[in-house]
Amino acid sequence: MSKHKVSISFKQNSVHIYEFIKTKENISSYLCKLIEADMNSELLPLDLESQVEQIMYKLLQNQEFLQPFTINSNESKDNLSEEDIDLINNLFL
Repeated sequence: MSKHKVSISFKQNSVHIYEFIKTKENISSYLCKLIEADMNSELLPLDLESQVEQIMYKLLQNQEFLQPFTINSNESKDNLSEEDIDLINNLFL
């Protein structure tokens, strides 16, 4: 038996967390792994939206990146060229 113990309390608005953690076979091990992963991470994990925002901000700051994507004023903004459609399909399919 371990000599180091900690007690945790769950407030009423965290009952769902308490119910989830009760499903774990070894709660102590589960919590230790989560805490260690947090300690070893350089940055706090960001949600996907925040990660995308950071990436887009960095890309927008890089003027060399934007040059190939400048919109030709002669082309309609509402219509995509076949090349654009193919690029989008290749990226997302």
